[in-house]
Amino acid sequence: MPRFCFVVLLTLLVISACGSFGRQLATRDIAVVPSNQTSPVPVHVVKHAMGQTLVPVHPQRVVVIDPWLVEIPLALGANLVGAPDPTKTLQGLGLVDKHPGVENIGAVLTPPNMEKVITLKPDLILGTMRNRDTYSLWSHIAPTVLLKVQSNGDWKQPFMPAAKALGKTETAKRLMDNYNARLTEFKQKIGSRLKKTLVSVVRLIPEAINPLTKSAFSGVIIEDAGLIRPPSQNLDAKATQKKAGNPVGYNISPEVLTQIDGDILFLVRYAFKNPAQSKIAVNKLMAEPLWSKLNVVKQSKVYVVDDYYWLTGSYISANQVIDDLFSYILHPLKETRSK
Repeated sequence: MPRFCFVVLLTLLVISACGSFGRQLATRDIAVVPSNQTSPVPVHVVKHAMGQTLVPVHPQRVVVIDPWLVEIPLALGANLVGAPDPTKTLQGLGLVDKHPGVENIGAVLTPPNMEKVITLKPDLILGTMRNRDTYSLWSHIAPTVLLKVQSNGDWKQPFMPAAKALGKTETAKRLMDNYNARLTEFKQKIGSRLKKTLVSVVRLIPEAINPLTKSAFSGVIIEDAGLIRPPSQNLDAKATQKKAGNPVGYNISPEVLTQIDGDILFLVRYAFKNPAQSKIAVNKLMAEPLWSKLNVVKQSKVYVVDDYYWLTGSYISANQVIDDLFSYILHPLKETRSK
């Protein structure tokens, strides 16, 4: 589409959006007849954060405009055709070879490219309330469903609503049953150690030591597993927000490293430019006077884990965190592991 035509189209959409933003779209006619079919596409009403929308019962071309939701259609087996920087997500999950056709619609921290999305001809656009300001524009391109997300840690909150929009409710129920079954197996195998194993999680970022609380993504899974946290990390999203200004973690100084002690310490490196910078930061932390005095260090129970699936994600990442719980708590290694 020539850029001039696209600008004209967007201008018209903006004018239209001024009169329709926030209204329910239940009456929008999307029961079109594709050229290779003789009957309209079956649709159903999906209620979501912006009202309700007619959506194909089985969407065939899905675009995700909030990067936090990318994992959901991948886990549910929906045909994802576009997402913000999908290569980063797919590489982080080890799924590049399984999903080669996902097109890039923009960088993770920038608004998605509407012109690119139009060329993908989606029949469902999936986003969160972070996309609400442009909701009317997206809904003119394809049926658009926006999901409520209270915190990046609470991956289960949008999972079933997204599954309904994707026509994958039964699949989602099976996946959640599997998630719960794995946690039940973990609890059975750890036995009496379950409530005696103190699990600390620390995000190491450039120039900061950042303990993650139970409201973080990994914290939700650890709590589901029945494990306990150090008192300083045993905070919900509201308490963490009050303490630190964000709902998942807070910074500490090296002088209070004893706050991160436990029976197991998962160390998550994040936002480093390269492995060399990351290694320097880890070595600096381990050179702190209080580091060697921590019980978890003396017991060689510090494990460096993958930042990608420990910090955010959905069902796929959650299962990878569970893999680590099995590996390091039920079958612990004797030396610090570095990926």
